[in-house]
Amino acid sequence: MSEKKPNFKRVKHSFDKITSENSTNWKLVLIWIIIFEIIASALEYLFADKVSKYSIELTHTLTTELILATVVTLFVWLCIYNIIFENRKYIARLIFIGIIGLYFIITSDFTLQFLLQNINPLHFFDIEFGFIFFIEVFLKILITYLIYQFIISLKNNDVIIKN
Repeated sequence: MSEKKPNFKRVKHSFDKITSENSTNWKLVLIWIIIFEIIASALEYLFADKVSKYSIELTHTLTTELILATVVTLFVWLCIYNIIFENRKYIARLIFIGIIGLYFIITSDFTLQFLLQNINPLHFFDIEFGFIFFIEVFLKILITYLIYQFIISLKNNDVIIKN
């Protein structure tokens, strides 16, 4: 049992370093919270029943196609720019934009109505008990821990106004 504690602490320390720079970077934690919420929403959309009532699909008109083409072109151009000039500063932003783009492609929910519904913690009553339920619970526990890290990092950076 003594071997498992150091491994758990090492994994926790590595996770904290990646997600919040050990509770010092509140912006990084916020980005990770959004990314995990988008992943949870996309998984729920793909594998759960009764989710289409929350998703409002836009019709494919010329305007929406032009907007999507412009966004995709801009994203590809930024990726090529980062490859050519090796600008590592914007890679995290591109990954974030890419995950949001994948969410839009998977769900066709350009109004973000399904994502906002998924933030509600009581939406678990709509999910059937099964494999996707356990994945959603795991992701929500992970997001709850990240919210805790977010509060700690705000406190460490004195962002919260003290009375």
